[in-house]
Amino acid sequence: MNDQPIPLSHLELELGAAPLDNWDGYLSGLGIAMVLDDIGRKAIARPDARRLLSECEAAEVRRREVAARNDAEAERQRLASVWRGIPADQVPAGLTPAMAMMPAEYENRPRRSSVLEDALSDEGTVFHRYGPTPEGGE
Repeated sequence: MNDQPIPLSHLELELGAAPLDNWDGYLSGLGIAMVLDDIGRKAIARPDARRLLSECEAAEVRRREVAARNDAEAERQRLASVWRGIPADQVPAGLTPAMAMMPAEYENRPRRSSVLEDALSDEGTVFHRYGPTPEGGE
């Protein structure tokens, strides 16, 4: 078996840039000893490099799983917000689907609340100005 250490420059090709641009601190925090290879480059032992690569692979798998869950949740929310209309069996005879949906759309539109509703809502009263807004006003 090859006992040659793996240079950090080779590992960076697979793992990306050094965490916080400091391999020394990162590797010592993981308990991995850094050595110099036969031409003086910073390197680590093969088993340690294998461990780092497998951890990186596992982190990438976890990242993909989280992204897939987030995408699925976003798609679920998007589909939940799409109005489905009314079922075909609920369309009265002689009406088109659009004619049957118009009253439901009219009932669900936002409407202004009355002065009494504003006063009873505990959110204060909303002032609606009549006519043009004075210059420099809101």
